[in-house]
Amino acid sequence: MRFFRRSTEQGLTAYLRLPGRVAYARVDRRVAVPKLLAAGVLPVKGDNWGEALAKLHNKGPVSLVLRPTDYKLRLLDAPNVPAEELKSAVRWQIQDMLDFHANDGTVDVLEVPHPEHLTHVRQIFAVAAKNSLLAEETVLARGAGLNLTIIDILETAQRNLATRLETRGRALAVLSFVETGGLLTLTLDGELCMARTLGVNQKLLESGDMDNALERLTLEIQRSLDHFDRQFGGIPIDRLLLVPMEHVERLRDGLAGNLALPVEVLNLANVLDVSAVADVNALPSPCFHAIGAALRMEDTTP
Repeated sequence: MRFFRRSTEQGLTAYLRLPGRVAYARVDRRVAVPKLLAAGVLPVKGDNWGEALAKLHNKGPVSLVLRPTDYKLRLLDAPNVPAEELKSAVRWQIQDMLDFHANDGTVDVLEVPHPEHLTHVRQIFAVAAKNSLLAEETVLARGAGLNLTIIDILETAQRNLATRLETRGRALAVLSFVETGGLLTLTLDGELCMARTLGVNQKLLESGDMDNALERLTLEIQRSLDHFDRQFGGIPIDRLLLVPMEHVERLRDGLAGNLALPVEVLNLANVLDVSAVADVNALPSPCFHAIGAALRMEDTTP
């Protein structure tokens, strides 16, 4: 199974396996504005993942979003090789970054936008995961009756949300919180330009010392924006969107007072039809990545 496999089906169910629960979303894309049919979190009793996943059973394709500890994502200079040799070249280029042999993993690549005014070498993202892990996930999903056809990652799921909110020619920054910390992505015209894991997690924000957490988070975001400016000089950043979460208004106000760009809370009603799901912006944070993965609308041709 390949990463980022494209799906021409109109409906897509996506899920993430998290400690003790499954976050999921199902999107109908047969309409002009994609419609969110369902989203939520299913509890898992012990290790009985099959029982929870079986509740997602649907005849259409299913996407699994890997946890951040299940894969490696690296930004690399693109090897100067023919297109058909790119993945092979990347496989050996990232060997030293992996804790398993490259031959024992699945590797895929994402092209990074390279506007004409840039003079540095074209770059790519390389993503790799152990074949054994992917096989285990496939067996688990199919044992629950799911038609697992797509393996996705958090960064591209977040990109899919950003794509529908971008202003053409301007980069869009989106911040969420995942298991490993803050996930900051910058996208341009539908493509992922940068992905950074920040050293501030949601628990720290909720610890009662919000001022210290905000100071650290602001510093890391600003460093990331400065790096983007060095890499993509001339491309303005439109705004920073925050994925809804607890205390998001205070977080927005704190960041807006310290960053030289607008900071807003992402509203899913601006992305898709949410009439079927009550209080959609109050969903647990992992659901937003499931929704992003379920928004994928691309061809299945390799």
